Amino acid sequence: MTSDRTARRLSRILAVLPFIIENDGATMDELVDRFDYRDKADLIKDLHLVFVTGLPGYGPGDLIDVDIFDDEVFIDAADYFSRPLRLTPPEALGLLAAGMTLLESHQAPSALQTAVDKLAAVVGKDAAEAVHFDIPTPPSVDQLRGAVDAGRVVRIGYVGLASNERTEREVEGWSVAFSLGNWYFTGYCRLAGDRRVFRVDRIDAIDELDEEYERPTERPDAAIMYQPGESDVQVTFTVTPRASWVAEYYPVDSEPAGDGATRIRMSVADPAVAARLILQLGSDVSLIEGVEVLTAVDDLRRRIMARYARTK
Repeated sequence: MTSDRTARRLSRILAVLPFIIENDGATMDELVDRFDYRDKADLIKDLHLVFVTGLPGYGPGDLIDVDIFDDEVFIDAADYFSRPLRLTPPEALGLLAAGMTLLESHQAPSALQTAVDKLAAVVGKDAAEAVHFDIPTPPSVDQLRGAVDAGRVVRIGYVGLASNERTEREVEGWSVAFSLGNWYFTGYCRLAGDRRVFRVDRIDAIDELDEEYERPTERPDAAIMYQPGESDVQVTFTVTPRASWVAEYYPVDSEPAGDGATRIRMSVADPAVAARLILQLGSDVSLIEGVEVLTAVDDLRRRIMARYARTK
């Protein structure tokens, strides 16, 4: 499971619990519809996870009690979820800054402005004035958004970040969004025959074609995540339970390897990225496979040792 999916699942669970508690139960159909589950089976997976969750001690009396009767869900022993937890001042300021950043990107729903105003009033009357964001918006953002709204195919000239090679691509756009400090254009790339995410500042030409396309009925996920390329190198390794966080934090494929260990397969454009991670994990990583990454690990280890030798 990748980190973005885990975050979305956790956020949904933390929204479902207070709703069920506040309403003294809820029907399965209501929860599926209200919280955008695919089906009841998807909801039940989350409820099973809640069932083994609770306060430290984790004995029978410490775990959350989830009961399903006649298609209704009831939750007990979870009073600490009945009301939202209080934010610390740094958390509140960070949330305010995130909200203001999204507003500045001009891609936020109108309701967010009201939420930001309320939060700013709680944090401090001058908080919103003290935090300022300036997000440069290139003209191509509006051009790409216009093509997405009109459902028109665009032909773009794109310079790849890893290869620095320029290609021309016809793209059926899905979204234009600001994330991770950059603007991104997401859509179906006909050259790749799959979903692709393009950094807008690396698009050097845009030609809106007369051809229209049928946009997906369900809005595709616009989350910005790493997309492996054909030139990526692969590395596979096993981590101990203490380093199992790697499978949640990075976009990787993983599977249980016995005794709590996890076998991880990772794609990287630069072998040095994986090499730094492997050295960071130390004795918690083993059974590394991938010639390019192993070579990068040896090179990085020699350079670190040489640097320490010069400081003695």
